[in-house]
Amino acid sequence: MASLALLGCSGESPAPAPISTNAAGSVSPAGAPSPSPSEPQDGASKPLRVVEASAELGKLPAPRGELRAPEFAEKYARRDSRVDGWETELFNERAGAQLSALGKLLAHPQTLDLVQLEPLVAPDFSCAELRPEVVSVGGKETGLSAGRNDAPSREIRYRGAEGGLEALRKLAAAFGGEHSAAKFKVISVELQADGIRARAYLHAKGFEPRGASELHATWSLRWTAIPAAPADALPKLVSIEVERHEELLRVGESAPLFVEATDAVFGAERAFVEQLRPDLEHWAARIDRTLGMSLIGHEGFALGDANGDGLDDVYVAQPGGLPNRLFLRQPNGTAREVSASAGVDFLDPSRSALFADFDNDGDQDLAVELDPHVLLLENDGQARFTERARASAPSTTSLSAADFDADGDLDLYCCGYVLPDSANVTPLPYHDANNGRPNTLLRNDGARAGEPWSFVDATRESGLDENNRRFSFASSWEDYDDDGDLDCYVANDFGRNNLYRNESGRFRDVAAEAGVEDLAAGMGVSWADYDLDGDFDLYVSNMFSSAGERVAYQRRFLDGADAATRAGFQRHARGNSLFRNRGDGTFEDVSELAGVTMGRWAWGSIFTELDEDGWPDLFVPNGFVTGSDPADL
Repeated sequence: MASLALLGCSGESPAPAPISTNAAGSVSPAGAPSPSPSEPQDGASKPLRVVEASAELGKLPAPRGELRAPEFAEKYARRDSRVDGWETELFNERAGAQLSALGKLLAHPQTLDLVQLEPLVAPDFSCAELRPEVVSVGGKETGLSAGRNDAPSREIRYRGAEGGLEALRKLAAAFGGEHSAAKFKVISVELQADGIRARAYLHAKGFEPRGASELHATWSLRWTAIPAAPADALPKLVSIEVERHEELLRVGESAPLFVEATDAVFGAERAFVEQLRPDLEHWAARIDRTLGMSLIGHEGFALGDANGDGLDDVYVAQPGGLPNRLFLRQPNGTAREVSASAGVDFLDPSRSALFADFDNDGDQDLAVELDPHVLLLENDGQARFTERARASAPSTTSLSAADFDADGDLDLYCCGYVLPDSANVTPLPYHDANNGRPNTLLRNDGARAGEPWSFVDATRESGLDENNRRFSFASSWEDYDDDGDLDCYVANDFGRNNLYRNESGRFRDVAAEAGVEDLAAGMGVSWADYDLDGDFDLYVSNMFSSAGERVAYQRRFLDGADAATRAGFQRHARGNSLFRNRGDGTFEDVSELAGVTMGRWAWGSIFTELDEDGWPDLFVPNGFVTGSDPADL
């Protein structure tokens, strides 16, 4: 389903009024002046006096050029676990170094011997089978073989360094090879009288003649205590227990399921080579920040058939100072850049775009956010675009479109977001904020009025002003209650998510009673009938945090806070969520049972069919700004 959204910047949506262009070229309700983008938002925090963090606090100098409000200066200086007294985090740093060394040995099993292993394990080391038997959970129609074991045996099978060496070599045989990798993330640390207990995720992958393999496991680890001296002493592993184990093998293939095709598709285009191939760090050093160049946030893209040839084309939104780009797909699989001739090579800060047929003439029009406006552009059917309307909508993060009122044309929903600190706004409280920019619903009255490109702000009239200031990143429409109209789910970064149920054209936020508030850093939404029971289930992409997992569950975290507040922070770090639709208007959280929480820093997700077995699979993109050194995130 096509998606689009338009962002409002005022505190309360006004009564419905047609949108029109004024002399200044901006758009506002007819008869009303356009608000200045610099005006403070209703409900926004008052400006904070910003100063450099004191170097005396913890004796840690602030990074050059980085500013902090005085309210946060002390907290910022205490980020070093040695200063703040968090022994568990100090242990995590040292255990992390040991696990990093172990990961390198597993990825290169030819170097795995007693000499290399003895600095990592204690003399009385013991473990169960590190590569337990798995039960197949996937089809093999495309050469994919998936297996899982949710309750491996913990019977001790190996003892001492020699036993550990044997167990680890058996594990490495599942993926170890020339192009292998193995990495750990520590997710919990607990100090005990006889040592330290920790839990960690293991992710490993490899490519070799027998196939491409991938392994995911959760390990419970017991460590020796860190000696008081020397200061750089490292703990050693006393035991390993496997809590959960997954393996994926693409049989008979030495290449991964997906291969990098960027250069093959875009590499001949100068716009790609000179603009899109260099990373954002490169451009941030060359473009003035006042033009809208930023390393924070995200830029979006739109996918659709712009020129009507039956092939999907791609439109790329860019930070301020870099032109947006339209690439037309060619029959030979390459792409041709036509941004200037198409009239869409905007230089303004741009974070989202969408192809959709807004005027019902059979071709894909374009909506694009150019901060602080959203432009609506008509397509002539040959990928040449003309602006037909615009609306004031600062910092639109995503656009979604649906015919919510069933009148035959697409209406627009716009997710609003204000970057913390960029406008003296801090999400309060961090895990349950409701002080961001409001989202906006623009009702398309083109079919009803007989005039295309006629939109009305219907946010308040439709009831979508309820719980509407939660730093929204994404929205998606679906008829989850099977009553014949489209409902809307909104994923929010710092606040509870919304599920707006459509009740004859008026919406009500039922997320709490439906069980899908999902108190986490929401960034993406996807619907599908994953269990094939006839109704739509919901998958929400959030931010997984190994540091949050470690810290939020410790007794000293938020000491004195109520249980609900602590649980909110703990939930915030867990990761992605899968909600099974019960068919009665409510959902069951099956995230951990289904094993889908660990999506890392997940910006979105999509249900798709990967192995042709009839069951919807999940693809989850993740990551953050990557500089010249991909390991330095």
